[in-house]
Amino acid sequence: MDKKKNNNSVKAIKSAFWYTISSFINRGVSFITTPIFTRMLTKEDYGAAGNFNSWVSILAIVATLHLESACARAKFDYKDDFDGYISSTVCCGSLVSALFYACILIAPDFFSKLFNIDLTYLHVLCLVLIFSPAFDMFQIKLRYEYRYVISVAISLTMMIVSTLTGVVLVHLCSDKLFGRIMGANIPKILVYITIFCIVLFKGRKFFVKEYWKYAILYSLPIIPHLLSNVILGSSDKIMILKIEGKEAAGIYTLAYSCGMLVSILMNSFNRAMTPWLSEKLYEKDYDLVKKVNRWYIAGFIFLVEGMILVAPELMYFIGGSKYAGAEYLVAPVMLGYGFKFAYTNYVNVEQFEKKTGIVSIGTLIAAGFNFITNLIFIPIFGYQAAAYTTLAGFMMLLLMHYFACKKIGFGHVYDNRFTFEAVTGMLVIGLASQLLFANTFIRWAIIVLVSGIGLVIAYNLFKKFRKKVA
Repeated sequence: MDKKKNNNSVKAIKSAFWYTISSFINRGVSFITTPIFTRMLTKEDYGAAGNFNSWVSILAIVATLHLESACARAKFDYKDDFDGYISSTVCCGSLVSALFYACILIAPDFFSKLFNIDLTYLHVLCLVLIFSPAFDMFQIKLRYEYRYVISVAISLTMMIVSTLTGVVLVHLCSDKLFGRIMGANIPKILVYITIFCIVLFKGRKFFVKEYWKYAILYSLPIIPHLLSNVILGSSDKIMILKIEGKEAAGIYTLAYSCGMLVSILMNSFNRAMTPWLSEKLYEKDYDLVKKVNRWYIAGFIFLVEGMILVAPELMYFIGGSKYAGAEYLVAPVMLGYGFKFAYTNYVNVEQFEKKTGIVSIGTLIAAGFNFITNLIFIPIFGYQAAAYTTLAGFMMLLLMHYFACKKIGFGHVYDNRFTFEAVTGMLVIGLASQLLFANTFIRWAIIVLVSGIGLVIAYNLFKKFRKKVA
């Protein structure tokens, strides 16, 4: 048993490494092509594409019931028939999405105006929703089996093909927005359909009442949390589009895309580490979780601070001079995701313990806070205010999920004092770093220093983790 645990821990290290590399390559491809899109698309079209992506993120939760959120726990509860569980719940999620599509077909004009999306693109959006559950659940299965090579290969191939197709179609089409949306999504839909067929063939179970009931009862209470999280990250762009217009939404979308580099890292780390964390929670090895988590938090915060320092160069590279000044939005966006990284640790514990209802309460409150403050401050201070209201919302969520985790009797899993001291330091240093944006020499001297320290931290993190699991 000990040998098996150690093998899984080593696999978790490799998995975390390759998911991170994959995320950087994914984002690298996106960064290489983003300057092309920002120069070929108008600000209005860029904002409209951002609006489309925001609605995809929101509706992917509502219109599919986000049944994949139950897979992490189902891996333990249905370990003898996990393939059957996945194929059955994929059918459930796709059926719900198909019913949502039927509603759109009944009242197309209503939904087109509601989402501010042309009907042509709504058809594309719905195809993504219908077939994406299979892809998401298949990827979760691969992660929990530590088959990271296949998972990474699929993600990278889909990302590269969809991005390059987008560039080609934007160049060829007179309607640039059409080329951007079709190029990015048609290759994804083809991959989703392929995975859909593979999952159904492998599991060969389509309607199992027990599996559907398990997935729905687990996922429904967490939908408000997931939806509120997306609202915290996406409602800004939608509200800016409504209040200040497509040009302001385009500027904010680009700055937000740059800031979301931190989100890419956060998601890759969390996807790689959650299987390991679930195993340790199942084994009640809380001491090891606490020790590893300190290094986990420290290493991530160093990455956040380093990326904030290079915000001016990142923004200039992906947007050019016409987006000058937008770099000051990057720091609060990145800091917001730093806080999200911290509270996601608590959410992982809550979800493993099936306390999905508790998870949603705090997130709903934070989303409501974000919506109200956006309504108040965007008209007063402009679209820039949205970055800071979102940061405040994520800070609120960290407190709420900490207290929620403590309430259910798992406040001892992490070193809470270290976590709060670390994120407080991150906030102060991150905001102060904006004062250095105008002084390139001093800022880059600090970047070199932070990079050196970061490499040492990363090396020590790797050694410590291997030592603890050995």
